[in-house]
Amino acid sequence: MNKDMITLALLCTGICATATAQAQNPNGWFVNAGVGTPHYDAKLNGFKVDGSNSSTSFQMNAGWRWQTIGVEAGYVDLGNLHNSLDSNDFAKYPYGTPYSSVNYKLSTDGWTLGLNGHFNPTDKWYVSARGGLFMWKARSNETVVPTGSTAERYSSTNRSTDWYAGVGTGMDVNRHVSLGVNFDYYKMKKDSLNIGNRMYSVNFEYRF
Repeated sequence: MNKDMITLALLCTGICATATAQAQNPNGWFVNAGVGTPHYDAKLNGFKVDGSNSSTSFQMNAGWRWQTIGVEAGYVDLGNLHNSLDSNDFAKYPYGTPYSSVNYKLSTDGWTLGLNGHFNPTDKWYVSARGGLFMWKARSNETVVPTGSTAERYSSTNRSTDWYAGVGTGMDVNRHVSLGVNFDYYKMKKDSLNIGNRMYSVNFEYRF
């Protein structure tokens, strides 16, 4: 279990221990959305895939909540991981390379289905927890330019089902509206591809 999962477990334990007050509107439909930043930890064949993360990611969910616990389904776009190398980068290598440039992009998104908890330790303050199945798709695109030759392009797509989990906190503005922040973790693993993506986001929820 990595540090992110330990943090999630501790936070969820704290949520369950301190959540004593019911939500202002305990039963009914809800929708929420979040915009934030992705942070990829990706490995291919056991080797870390370096690069810069895209600046934004977003998620949308809808569900039904009984008292403080409910079910949710949604969609998340986790942005992409991009890496670009040119002749200046290759000049730093202690060995020769047959390429003059390499561009690589890994992007992921998917559908979620799981449980959602919204707890009120006080009348306005809430803490939340969520988790379930993550049905994801990962697309990789690579363009390599061999020295003295034309560009070669490669692409692949992987699909599978793994899991997601998250925690959040914020303020219930009234019985319908909440504003807060979330930390979510999305796990993706298939064959030689192993991705963990941490998403930090600002969230809005509306309860009908």
